[in-house]
Amino acid sequence: MNPFLPAVNQKLYFCDLLLQQVDRDLTHVVGPAANLQSALCQSALFQLEVAYRLYLREVATTYRHRAAETISSVEGLIAAMKSIGQSPSEAEELANLEADKGSWLANLLNARDRLLEVQPQEVVNAASPIAVVQIQQGEDRHELSVDLLNGWLGAFRSLIERHREHMIEC
Repeated sequence: MNPFLPAVNQKLYFCDLLLQQVDRDLTHVVGPAANLQSALCQSALFQLEVAYRLYLREVATTYRHRAAETISSVEGLIAAMKSIGQSPSEAEELANLEADKGSWLANLLNARDRLLEVQPQEVVNAASPIAVVQIQQGEDRHELSVDLLNGWLGAFRSLIERHREHMIEC
């Protein structure tokens, strides 16, 4: 059995659990409740992203690449597949989805990238041994919603199901 398959499934399940915890009735909340909603959505996004990275390794392992654990990008997957004389349609589809700026996968990865961006503002007390920097949370961070994340989760699950049915033949 492919060791990455249950890991991918686990991350998708964790994403689903996190999204179930978001209170859909709290649409315009502030303070701690808003922070909790944001934390749950961001955590779900990161579970999806980890599931995607693990899925790249699952594809490589299915096609019998011996060092799948080193793959961390679709470009790495394609290079790994070429190194063993393979060119799976799954890798090509994933590359196309990443390149298509309007696709669910490109949007997921862009949302992850935006969360990793930090734009420091002015230093509040430079004389302090612990410099305090005001971090302004970008507008983009609030774009994550349960519906959006559930859409990405559903699209990813559909893709995986379709790919796994095809890869059974490998």
